Amino acid sequence: MREFEATTESAHPPTWARRQRALFDVTADAVDRFVEDYTGPDGDPFWPPADHVGIDGFDDVVEGVCNWPLLYAMGGDERLLDHARRVYESALERGAATETPFGHPMVVDEFEQCRDWFHLGEGNRYIYNMGLAAPDDETVRARATRFADLYLGDAAVDNYDAEKRLVRGPMNGSMGPEYCDFAAYEHHPYGADYRWARHGLPWRDLEFDEAADLLDPANEERLFEVLNERCATGDIPLNLAITSLMTNAYLHTGDDEYREWVTDYLDAWRERTAANGGIVPDNVGRSGEIGECTDGSWYGGYYGWSWGGWHYVGIGPTVAAENAVLLEGDEEYLEFPRSQLDRLVENGIEVSEDDVHSTLHIPHKYGGEGDYHYDASGVLTEDDGEVLWKDGWYEFKPHQDDPYAVHLWSVSMDEADRERIRRLRDWGKQDWRRVDPRAKTKHGDGHEYAWLAYLDGEFPDYPERVLDATREHVRERLRLFDAEGNEPTTVDEDYLRDRNPAFHAALLQLTMGAPQPVYYGGLLMAQVRHFDARRERPGLPEGVAALVESVSDDGIELTLVNVGAESEEAIVQAGAYGEHRFDAVETNGDANGDEAGDARERDEPGEANAVRVHLPAGSRLSMTAEVERFANDPSYEFPWAE
Repeated sequence: MREFEATTESAHPPTWARRQRALFDVTADAVDRFVEDYTGPDGDPFWPPADHVGIDGFDDVVEGVCNWPLLYAMGGDERLLDHARRVYESALERGAATETPFGHPMVVDEFEQCRDWFHLGEGNRYIYNMGLAAPDDETVRARATRFADLYLGDAAVDNYDAEKRLVRGPMNGSMGPEYCDFAAYEHHPYGADYRWARHGLPWRDLEFDEAADLLDPANEERLFEVLNERCATGDIPLNLAITSLMTNAYLHTGDDEYREWVTDYLDAWRERTAANGGIVPDNVGRSGEIGECTDGSWYGGYYGWSWGGWHYVGIGPTVAAENAVLLEGDEEYLEFPRSQLDRLVENGIEVSEDDVHSTLHIPHKYGGEGDYHYDASGVLTEDDGEVLWKDGWYEFKPHQDDPYAVHLWSVSMDEADRERIRRLRDWGKQDWRRVDPRAKTKHGDGHEYAWLAYLDGEFPDYPERVLDATREHVRERLRLFDAEGNEPTTVDEDYLRDRNPAFHAALLQLTMGAPQPVYYGGLLMAQVRHFDARRERPGLPEGVAALVESVSDDGIELTLVNVGAESEEAIVQAGAYGEHRFDAVETNGDANGDEAGDARERDEPGEANAVRVHLPAGSRLSMTAEVERFANDPSYEFPWAE
């Protein structure tokens, strides 16, 4: 491993560096308070109550803590990892003691009994983040392989048909796919109209005068009957998120069985898409036939084109393609999600915002013509107010709220992918050179486009602004704790998630050059990752801040600053899993010009995927690295491991 020395003094550390380290500190303190006040003596969540019977909600509990290992892995205090372990282990115990209508508990063998991968993906981010934080923990490794093995064709659970390369149900898990019962899933506590009134009903061929009649409580049994007939068996694109579970196991073990599962399953979906005229079908029967349970229709499945639309359909192709590129090093896999997004762009409609700008409204859904009975605010409508329907496509609206185009570019570094993001810009929404001081959604998203503006040189104040905003998000949660008297006013499955005072998106962007993972089960994809060489732990050393200032297909520009009082040693790794390689590195002590820097020095580390940087107290170093992307076999292994 090549070594570099920071020789430029930084008597006045840049504002972003001081604020970054302060954010790590205030986050750990806030989580201390959160755990003390919002969980029991052993970190046990207050939900579900002892008499609860149901199948929904475990993922929401885990969502409240799943980013703590990630923050630790970036350089946060070890308390974050300790708290995460305690709360997660307690949540597992609570889930294993919570009954379902099926005669077995909500959590069986530490994995949810039978759920869809929208929810399983959300909760399993904890498992993936623990791989980054503690890959040497035998419990973490054992869970990674045991959970992945649920999908290797084991007849005991029968989740996966290896011969036909399909997952046998839209809901699956440790008890297999046979416990998918929409009456049990949605009747309590939601009722018939909970999911379907918001997203629209996908069917036009039932005995009712109009689809909305299914939302009448008197017809609730019929709704669940139709759901169980058409949406309870077979494969859906959302199941492609299982590739993260398999990739996670590979990163721990290097076992080709997991790698091959990812590419085989992804190839099966690409073949189905080609057979369907280039559009990914949203339902495939257990026989392998498209539309087997929907009268031959390629749309109308669970989380499909006529229900959740592109927001849900796009998850699986994007996540699976990222995983395949990581494992195989072949960026051609990105053509799968790219082709789907381009199909939507081709069918888009330009809407003028002013004399200069227009916004492309792309269709997010596909289905038969008719009244879909859902909230049409924010989408294009006909003159009579009905949702605009055009050649099967409908729900025309901007794409900006979905992260899939950003993820395509962050993996490919292709200028055409970057240009697509610009074309999809919503000129009627927030200026890209603005940071919102309030948290927007449970995802902690909303600043991807401001970050891209920074990388384009259009928003130089972004690091300081987004760090300020993130700290304000933490303070906002602390004010909520004060207002509640440090105990929750309501306790439901979301109570931890809605009060979690830890936010990671800005730190991923600034320190690792990474968008946050796709929320519904994606893995972290990053330009670089940092380790504390002296303490042999993941993350930036104490007092050290990092800023990725430029990313491109050629490489990155990165600045490290030691604002602490002690000398530190950082290891900078190419990629989150060592999957990239540094071909050449130029270093200079000065990045912002407020101190006289040394002359730039060039080094060629050879086959190295990491470099060591010595950072005396009060020093800084900037580096420009040429990067060969996806050149190495990825692994969770720490860079000092033998």
